Amino acid sequence: MSAAVSPAPLPDRLSFLDDRAKARAVAAVREFESHTSAELVITVRKQVRSYAESDVIVGALFAFAMLMVLLFHPIEFSIDWMPLDVIVAFALGFSFSRVLPPVRRLFVRAKKRREALELAAKAAFYDLGITRTRGRTGVLVFVAIVEGMVAIVTDTGVTAEAKKAAAEAQDALEAALVHKDMQTFAETLEKLGPLFGATMVHAEDDVNELPDEIA
Repeated sequence: MSAAVSPAPLPDRLSFLDDRAKARAVAAVREFESHTSAELVITVRKQVRSYAESDVIVGALFAFAMLMVLLFHPIEFSIDWMPLDVIVAFALGFSFSRVLPPVRRLFVRAKKRREALELAAKAAFYDLGITRTRGRTGVLVFVAIVEGMVAIVTDTGVTAEAKKAAAEAQDALEAALVHKDMQTFAETLEKLGPLFGATMVHAEDDVNELPDEIA
């Protein structure tokens, strides 16, 4: 296992895609693993699916709003330009949804986002080789930025008590992700280390079998 470090605190708001946030997450992995035989891996994805339906809905709302303005505003508009105005409004709304994750999340049900997240997390768990640890003690924290969600996948060697602790920490991790509070995100993971260590004891001869860097 890797030795624990004392990283510098982060700004109040910082994207997980920032190098400072990634470095802080790596430090959290090492601190976690200094307390337990479990192997922690963090992977970050901007999004796990396109959610084009959300972009279309927002675009349609913009187009409808523009149409209402053209039809009912006291100012008279040229009929010849109306179709183009509506098309431009749709394109603006579509683009607005694509570049702002909170807007996109607003028009995609949480259940649908959760299902997509869980499926992607389970696939990543195997793709990243987390199942190949000697004691089947791998733990994946899968972060999806657009979805604003976190999934935690554990291997068969992780104890029931440790799984419960991870499940209880999931809401705190998601809240920190949504608020871009990467300091709290990292600290939440670090606090999980001793909780895992209660039933998955760290031994002096434990070997770090999985990379600490963000996948």
